[in-house]
Order: sequence, then C-alpha cells, then structure tokens
Amino acid sequence: MNERVTREEREPLRRFFPGMEDVLLLSALEGRTGRAFESANGTAALVAARGFVFLGGQAREWFFREAAACLSPGFLTFIGSPSWLGIARRWGAQAPMTRWRMETPDRFNVGFLRRLAVPMSGFILKTGDEQVYADCLKDAWSEDLAAFYPDGAAMARDGLTVTAYRGKELVAGCGVYARTETTAEIEIDTRIDMRRQGLAACCAAAFLLHCVDQGVTPHWDAMTPISRNLALKLGFVRPRPYFVVCREEKNETNR
Repeated sequence: MNERVTREEREPLRRFFPGMEDVLLLSALEGRTGRAFESANGTAALVAARGFVFLGGQAREWFFREAAACLSPGFLTFIGSPSWLGIARRWGAQAPMTRWRMETPDRFNVGFLRRLAVPMSGFILKTGDEQVYADCLKDAWSEDLAAFYPDGAAMARDGLTVTAYRGKELVAGCGVYARTETTAEIEIDTRIDMRRQGLAACCAAAFLLHCVDQGVTPHWDAMTPISRNLALKLGFVRPRPYFVVCREEKNETNR
C-alpha cells in the first residue's frame, strides 16, 4: 500500500472514482485535506478525509483492512462501487443508510436569500475571522465549522463562513466542510438549545450570498430529511439518494 501525499501524487487516483462529484473527495485529491492510499498493485484506492472514506477500483479486503488500520475509528464509509459493500459490512459497518446529494441550481433567488439572511431580533451575524474561529473550537457542536482551516486567518481569507451570535455567545453557523478551487461543501451547525428558530436557514442564506459574490459553487450533501428539506428551501434542487455505510458515527454532522 502506498500513501499519496502531494497533489501531483494524488491526481492519478481520480481514475478510481469516475463521475464522482463529491467536494470532499475532490478536495482531498487536490491535496487540501485528508489522506490517500493506492494499492501496491495499482488496482484500488482509498481516500479518507474529515471522517469520510471513499473506495474505488477493484474491491480487495486485504487492501481495505490495511488502509483502514491507518485511520481513526468512527467514520462514514462511501462505497465507490457496490462490490466494496460486503467488505465494509464484514469489517463492522452498520446497515446501509441513505444520504442525498443536492443539485446546485444555475441561479439562486438572491432576493429571497437576502430576506432570509436577516437575523431575528436579539441575534447578529458575523463573517468568519480569528475570533469566530476560536469560538467555533470551544465546543464540540461547533468545531466542524472551523475544522477545515489551519487557523483563523485562513477562515477570514476564505470569506465564506457565517455565524450567528446572541450577545457574545456563538449559537449557530454555516461554514466550509471542504473546499476546492471553485467549490465549497456546506457545513451547518446549531447549538441544540437554539434549534428550530430559523438560525440555520439565516446563516446558510448569508453563506450562499457570499458564494454568489465570490463565484464559488456551493454543494450540499444531506444526511437527514431535515437537511434535505432546508436545502430545497434555499434553492437547491433534485435531491439524489445514495447509500453509505457507517462503522461508528462520531457526531451528527449536517454535511
């Protein structure tokens, strides 16, 4: 098994994932995040990033087990081809679960997003900066909003993250789960006691407006029907269901 570290080393691994559009996978293949492995005989690949695993090529249990031994437990496993499913299940994964890939529209309704991005009384929105970055890392519920960035300066330079505050308290946010040069995978988190108040929709609408302004294509991958329905409300279209298996899920990410 050979680990591929640089973008130049990872680029050839794209052949194992034909037609795959997942931003997290593409971000890893660009060398921005995660780890990538190719089998010694050049017939299979495994890419692991931010708690997700992508498998491609010829399904071989020895390769899967060897690569998985290098990874921390507790990740969702994306099956690059159906032949990997039996191997993943024998390894200890749970029954397949459904996720939805949302299609990004050609245009968002900017007027609607602007109205939705106005926070309710008592709350303010902040764009990501060094203080926001530090606040996101204070609690488990919000740490994924900052986890893609090496520091607060990088979050500020990207200019996409939007967070909601009540006074000095961070209560919700929409950020980047993964990035490529032209796309961004959306991460949404709301503190449990502040849910069902429209904060997620407000932050997401402001995030999408930043994407429109910067020419970034946002992507939404929904784990739950609630996430799928929010994406539809914001303007994403044609949800496509697909199956994944989960070995040991660490948290309820909205990615």
